[in-house]
Amino acid sequence: MKEEQSLAEKRQLIYDRGREIVMNAPQLYVDVDVEADGIAGYGSMLSIGAQSPTGEAFYSEIKPLFEEFIPGNRKFCEDHNLSHERLLLEASDYQSVMGNFYKWIEGLKKADIGKSAVFTAFNAAYDWAFIDLYFTKAGFENPFGIAPFDLKSLALPLTGNWDWKMTSKSRLPSIIIPDGDFTHHALEDAQYQQKLHFGMAGLLGKRNYLDIAHY
Repeated sequence: MKEEQSLAEKRQLIYDRGREIVMNAPQLYVDVDVEADGIAGYGSMLSIGAQSPTGEAFYSEIKPLFEEFIPGNRKFCEDHNLSHERLLLEASDYQSVMGNFYKWIEGLKKADIGKSAVFTAFNAAYDWAFIDLYFTKAGFENPFGIAPFDLKSLALPLTGNWDWKMTSKSRLPSIIIPDGDFTHHALEDAQYQQKLHFGMAGLLGKRNYLDIAHY
């Protein structure tokens, strides 16, 4: 029990240090996760979850927009309570969801004066592509811009040997892996992801890369 408590305490210290680093950054890093039945341009985004470093959260399900889908992706979504038929009946249309998401992000930026918002995700290319497409279709300029921040890439220095295969979530240092697992509910996964984000920032923030760069 003492070892478990010690591990939990060490993990929390790393999270706290990482959160401070992220909070003090010149930009506003927003952790985002989406669930979709395909890929951007060939499938529909079915839910968005987002978490700010200051604790604000956004979640919405979305009415399916496109006829195209990837069968494996759709089955995965169906298995995680994102039924195509249910969403068609119950979810909001993409215009209203993206409008609300835009307002939420702009509200974060106003509260943190002077900071631009940075889209943050694990394998960010997948999630950002959907967000960018849907903002464009809804008539909004993407408030995150064109440069998402990929946590999978951030994990590369932690592998010790520059091995891309070692950047999967299951292979990250155990000291920063939260209890539980991804649930494939977009908000819960964004919150889980943010803990990994803080953990990586906490570990990497201890290294003085500028000193190394001037050897």
